[in-house]
Amino acid sequence: MLTINPEIVKVQRQSNECFTVRLRFTLNRKMKRVSTSLFATPNDLTKDFKIKATSPLKKEVNTLIQSYQSKCAKLQIELNDYTIEDIMDYLNSEKQKLQTIDFIKFSREWIASTTIKGAPNYTSAINALVRFIRKEELDINLVTSDFLEQFKSFLNKEREVRIRRLKQQGKRVTSNRTLSLYLISIKKLFNEAKKKYNKKDKNLILIPHSPFDDFVIPKQEATRKRAIPADIIKKVWELPYKDMKKGYKATCRYNLAKDCFILSFCLMGINSADLYSATEMKTNTIIYNRTKTKDRRLDCAKMMVDIPKIIQPIIDKYRDKTGKRLFNFYQYYCDEKGFNKAINYGLKEIGSILGIDDLEYYAARHSWATIALNKVGIDKYIVHAALNHIDDSMKVTDIYIERDFVNENKANAKVVRYVFGK
Repeated sequence: MLTINPEIVKVQRQSNECFTVRLRFTLNRKMKRVSTSLFATPNDLTKDFKIKATSPLKKEVNTLIQSYQSKCAKLQIELNDYTIEDIMDYLNSEKQKLQTIDFIKFSREWIASTTIKGAPNYTSAINALVRFIRKEELDINLVTSDFLEQFKSFLNKEREVRIRRLKQQGKRVTSNRTLSLYLISIKKLFNEAKKKYNKKDKNLILIPHSPFDDFVIPKQEATRKRAIPADIIKKVWELPYKDMKKGYKATCRYNLAKDCFILSFCLMGINSADLYSATEMKTNTIIYNRTKTKDRRLDCAKMMVDIPKIIQPIIDKYRDKTGKRLFNFYQYYCDEKGFNKAINYGLKEIGSILGIDDLEYYAARHSWATIALNKVGIDKYIVHAALNHIDDSMKVTDIYIERDFVNENKANAKVVRYVFGK
C-alpha cells in the first residue's frame, strides 16, 4: 500500500531557524522523497518535530497530500503492480503537463540537430512564423487550426507584397511553392514535438491536440516546366567555346555551363550536387548516390550510369587528376551551391544567345524525361527509375529487387541517339 507522510528538514537562514516540508512516499518498503514549497517555523512544530494539529500549516500539508493521493489513485497501484519508481515517473509527467513547451525554441533546436538536406526550409518556415507572431517564443498549445488559418493568410499577404515588388522591378514572377512548403514544414516540426514530448507507454501526453487534422494545407503549385526541345539541346552542344586564356578556361562559367548541361542531359539528368561530389567510376560507368534522396531510401538512392561516347571528351576534360573525386569541380568551387550558381550564371548567357528565356541547369533533367517519354517512347516507369525518384507504392517490391540499371541505360542510349544522332 502506498503511504504519503510529511517530513521536516531543518535549514539555517542566517540567524533564523527555519524548516522545510517534504513528502515521503513509501511502497513495498521502498521510499522516495519529494520536495515542496512549504516552510515551517518553530511555532508550527512539536518538540519531536511533528506539525502541530492546531497549526495552519497542518491543513496545507494535508491538502497537498490529498492531491497526490488523488493523482495516484488513478493508477490503481495494487492492480497494476507499480513500483515506487513508476509512481515518481507518473507524478513527474503530471508536473510536466503544467509546463509550457516553447514551439519556436523546440523547432530551432530540432533543426540544429537534424542532418536532413531540407533543414534550411524549416528555418525559413520558423522565421516566417516569428514574423507572424512578432516574438521569438510560442506556447505550443496556441498552435490551433484557427491559428494556422491566420498564419496562412499572413503568408498569402507576404506573397502579394513580394509579387508587387517583383513586378515593379520588371522581374518575372515564378510559381509559388512557399505557402505549402512552409506549412508542411511547420506540420513536420509540430509532429516532431509530439514525438519527443508524448510518451504513450508512460501515460505522458504533453501535447494532446492535433491542429493539422482539421487544417487543409494548399497543394503545391505545379513546378514550372523547364523542358526544352531536342534541337535546342543540340544547339547548346554545338555552341563554340569561348577563347579563354590558359589557366582560366576551366573557370569560365559560359564554358562550364555548356559542358555541365550536356553532361547532365547525357547522364540521365544527373544533379549538379552529384557531379560535384561523385567519386566512383568503374570501367565506363559512373556510380553515385543521389544527394537529394539518399537519406530517404533503403538503397541510398544508388545510381549507375553508362557514359555515352559523345561526352567522353567532356568527362576527360574535368577529370580530377588527384583521384580524390571523379571531377575537379571542387578545386574551383568551395561547395555544390557555388558550383550550381556558376553553372546557372553561364546558362543565362547561353540562353540569351539561343533565345531561351531563363535557361536553368535543371532543364537538362526535365528535357531528358520529356524527350524519353514523348519522342523516344520510353516506358514511363523506366523514365521514373532513370530519374531515381522515390515511389512509395513500390517500396515493398523494391526490397526484393536488385537493380542492374540495364533498362535505364538502354533508354538513355536511345535518347542520346535521338538528340545527337550518335
